[in-house]
Order: sequence, then structure tokens, then C-alpha cells
Amino acid sequence: MAEYAHQVPEKYGEALASYYPRIVSYHRRILTALPPALVIVGILFLLTRRRFALPYTLMMVVVVVIVAIAVYSVLKPTIVVRTKTHLLSGRIVGWKVIELAEIDRTVFTERLAPKKATNLPDGGAKSLTARGVPAMWAVNAKGKSVFRLDGRIWDHKTMRKIAADISAQTVVYPRINVVQMNKQHPGLVTFNELHPGWKSATVAVVSVIVLALVAAGAMLPEETLQQFNVLR
Repeated sequence: MAEYAHQVPEKYGEALASYYPRIVSYHRRILTALPPALVIVGILFLLTRRRFALPYTLMMVVVVVIVAIAVYSVLKPTIVVRTKTHLLSGRIVGWKVIELAEIDRTVFTERLAPKKATNLPDGGAKSLTARGVPAMWAVNAKGKSVFRLDGRIWDHKTMRKIAADISAQTVVYPRINVVQMNKQHPGLVTFNELHPGWKSATVAVVSVIVLALVAAGAMLPEETLQQFNVLR
């Protein structure tokens, strides 16, 4: 796990600057991680209350492991390191490495709004619910993204500083939605951002299945569960 500047391999040179998200941005990470964390707590509590059969227990353990990895990926210490020749971003395993010479310019927005905000006004309660998060990209001479910072984790001030430190040219947008960003800079926003419906539907279906299995294990009578070989 790459979490500290001293872990940067020597072949990339000495760390000239290290960047971390400011503490004020941590509330977004906590809010993102809270629902899956509650699922983990609920499953572990359930497994201590009833003696489930091995297949059901293994299935719940797999769910806990997957969800725990997702929670850790959001809450883990995050770092970006700049050396004389490279930019490195810490990952769960190793570093994402980009040569500074490959970066032509950076693109930064204080608010990257979702697709549903395309026709909303800049003010009012509706736009507040879809105001978006900061975003920053480093792009090469062809306009292709070679590096991106996630606004759900990073704050806009740190993003802006990194953008200025790694490139002499930064394109800045105070607020822009993903559709407009894709027109201005094709390829920077992801397929999921442009077409959020399928991902939301998939997450909803998987969540319903998991919650249904947990609820069944918690609420059905022991006799019923034993008939389906769920309880020992």
C-alpha cells in the first residue's frame, strides 16, 4: 500500500512535494463509506446471533470482504508525490506513475455536476442536490487524460495547487456538467458519468439482493431456515 512519500521507489527520484487531501474534504469520504460500513456491522452482528450453514456463512463473508475493500479504498490515506521527472499517486497496491514530460496541460473545475444537472439553473434547491464535486485532470498533447483526482476525496484547493505545480497551463471552469465537459474535452469524463443510469440500476439490484439475504437470515423463523439448509 502506497501511503507515504518515503515509499516512492528510488528510480523515480527524490520527492520534491507531497500532497494530501485537506481534512475539510474528509466528510465526503465518511458519508460515502457510511452505508457500506453499516452493512458490514449488520452482517457481522447477524453471524454472531445465529449458527448458519457453511454456504450461507461463506457467502456473507465474501460480501463483507468485498464491502470492506470498497470502504478502505475510500477511507485509506491518499497521497500524490511529485519528483523532478514524475508524478505518482498512491494506490491500494503500488503507485500510479506518470512522467511530467507527458503532461501538456491540466483541466480543473470547482464543480463537476452530474448529467441530471444539465438543465438545472445555477441557484435553488434543485441545483444544490446536483451541484457536483471538484475534478482535475492532467492531459497530454492529444487531449487524453493521463491523470485524474477524484473530488469525492480531494478538495478543490489542493487540486488547484497540484494542477499549477505540474503544468504551466491550466484550463479552469468554476462549474460545468459532465455533458458540457465531454463536449469541451472529449474523453475526460467516464462512461459511468455520462450514462449513470445503468450503474445505479446495477448497484440497486445487487443491494436489494444482499439486503434480502441478510433480512431473511435475520427475520425468518429458525424452522424455515433449517428447511432451506441455511441454519445448522
